Amino acid sequence: MHNKYLKILSCMVFGTGALLGLARGSSMPFKSIQEEVTAEYDVERKNQETENTAEFGNPKEVLEHIPITSNVEIKETGEDGLQIEFELENVGLCTFAASKGNEFVLPNEVFVDTTKIEWTASTADGEYIFPSMRVNEAGDMFMIDWAYNGYCFAIYGKSPQDTSDRDMAGKIALALIYYSGG
Repeated sequence: MHNKYLKILSCMVFGTGALLGLARGSSMPFKSIQEEVTAEYDVERKNQETENTAEFGNPKEVLEHIPITSNVEIKETGEDGLQIEFELENVGLCTFAASKGNEFVLPNEVFVDTTKIEWTASTADGEYIFPSMRVNEAGDMFMIDWAYNGYCFAIYGKSPQDTSDRDMAGKIALALIYYSGG
């Protein structure tokens, strides 16, 4: 009788071990298939983002190569627009946005024209663009905007204490404008 229970117990241990081995073995291929599908999706998504941002001068690539920016991330991309968030040194979180049309508008924000500073920028093709920077009514947010080839572009974020830090966003705009041509 003791032998019978020992045989049953041995069979149960063996069976459990075999089932665990099968389960482990079958999850490995599933996991690698899942990783492969995820990797393919990531590549496809990245290709789509690159394709969608090319008509805007590949701003993500430009932002990633500017030493005073970090954490560049595409938030929205589509045929009619693009939104990229990035960290700007001494300023914080900023957003680059592009959309069809001639004027960029932020809902719930009014930017004061008396704070407007305008300058001239050049694309790689030598075309001149006229971006401007304005501050909102509360004085806690800035926006730089410009229009080019039927699209409007903007960089906006919280206004830093030192306004010279905000001027770095203007340098970002100059780089984006330069690479939007050609």
